Order: sequence, then C-alpha cells, then structure tokens
Amino acid sequence: MATVDNRRPSGIVLIITGALGLLASAMLTIDRIKLLQDPSFRPGCSIDGVLSCGSIMESSQGSVFGFPNPLLGLVAFTVVIVTGILAAGGVALPQWYWTGLAIGSAAGLILLTYLIHASLFDIKALCLWCMLVWTIQPIVAAVATAGALGERATLTVKQGLAALVLVWYIVVITLIATQFWDYWSSKF
Repeated sequence: MATVDNRRPSGIVLIITGALGLLASAMLTIDRIKLLQDPSFRPGCSIDGVLSCGSIMESSQGSVFGFPNPLLGLVAFTVVIVTGILAAGGVALPQWYWTGLAIGSAAGLILLTYLIHASLFDIKALCLWCMLVWTIQPIVAAVATAGALGERATLTVKQGLAALVLVWYIVVITLIATQFWDYWSSKF
C-alpha cells in the first residue's frame, strides 16, 4: 500500500544528489573508457600524485565486481533521480519501494566505506569525482531511510539521521586530513 505524505522536499533532495552522483559516475565512466582506449590518457581529475583519479581507476578496488565501479553509479543514481522526480511530483510510492531504496542505499554506503578505506590507506590517492559521491551518498541513504520509515520518521528520527550524516562527514574529513597531512600542509 502506498503511503500518502509530503515527500516533496525529500524528492528534491534526491533529484539534486542523484544528478550529482550521476554526473560523477558519468565522468568517471567516460575517463575509464578513454583510459582503456589509450593507456597514456590522463583523466582530467588527475592533478598530481595525491589527487589522482587514474591511479584509483586502475587499482583492483576500482572494479570491485569485475567491472568499473562507476557503472554501478550510473544505474543507482538514475534510480535515485527517478525516485526524486516521482516523490517531488507527489506520487505516493509504496512502502516496499522506499524500503528497497533504503536497503540499496545502505549497501551502497557500505561499499563506499570500503572504497574510502582503500583510497586512503591502500591506494593512497584521492579522486575528486569519488569524493563527490562520498559527500552525497550519506544524504541519499538518510533520505531513503526516512522514506522507508514513513510515518515513523518523526522529527527526532530525522534529526538523528541528519546527525549521522554530519558524523560521517566529520570522520571522513578527519581521515582525509590526517592521512594526507603532509600533502595538505605543503599546499598552505
């Protein structure tokens, strides 16, 4: 049964985050194809040894499931955009749909956590497009979780989800700052 509530603001957030995620995934996919065509190609987001999308793309973690990770983003963020359009348009999506989106978003966040760890501690490089996804995925997961909870998503629950997103940002930014302290300090 579809729930009728005001999910329009959530829909707008999903459209924006989904569009940003789709942009990042598309740019990474295009660069990955160019890299496959020409091994000497240098992706536009490869600025130096630390800000280096190319080294991440070419790592084993760049293709966790045997194909380039951004292909997952092309599909997943398209679903997020469509969900956002429907929600912003006032379409009452069934509760099972929101639950599926929440589970998929949580799975994406788990995969993303693994990829962040790999980027920071194994590959020792950062990808600007990837960091855009690192920024938006927690928001998508929080909005999807609130949608799955439906009427049970009280203001307190929504504030708790927002606090978790904030904690995510603090942890990831702190890890980036500490892992690449020498790099950042040489820039200032």
